[in-house]
Amino acid sequence: MDKTKSPIKKLILHHSLSDFGSAALIRKWHLEKGFDDIGYHYVICNGQLETGLYLASMDGSIEVGRPIDIQALQLGETIGAHAYGHNRDSIGVCLIGNEYFTPKQLGALVPFVLELCHQYNIDPEAGIIGHNQTEHSKRIGKLCPHFSVEALVDLIKSAVR
Repeated sequence: MDKTKSPIKKLILHHSLSDFGSAALIRKWHLEKGFDDIGYHYVICNGQLETGLYLASMDGSIEVGRPIDIQALQLGETIGAHAYGHNRDSIGVCLIGNEYFTPKQLGALVPFVLELCHQYNIDPEAGIIGHNQTEHSKRIGKLCPHFSVEALVDLIKSAVR
């Protein structure tokens, strides 16, 4: 892929607002809400697939949600459905959880975000934001992703050095 032609400019971080889940379960929830697919491109699991069902091997695993179709994005088609006003130029990454995220999730997040930044030529300092940092989310008072994206960016910057 020619990075200079990618319309993707940022990576937007989210949380699921649930203590359990997976890409398949979020897809089901989003379809029930009338979406045409899961809104997020990637989901980082916490091992809690449903209430009372924990699989340690799923803690920190990264699942593909909505496929990223660069050609469709270049044509101006909206692909994501995760951040109002930003779906045409961003990748949505969702961590399963509400206010608590596991060490394995956070451990998987940093290298994965670095990989996506490299793959899509996203500037980590300017291009990684929380859902709560978008104009629309600020206006309606969204708290997602319930962790400091600035602290994550600092971690990423030190990992790059």
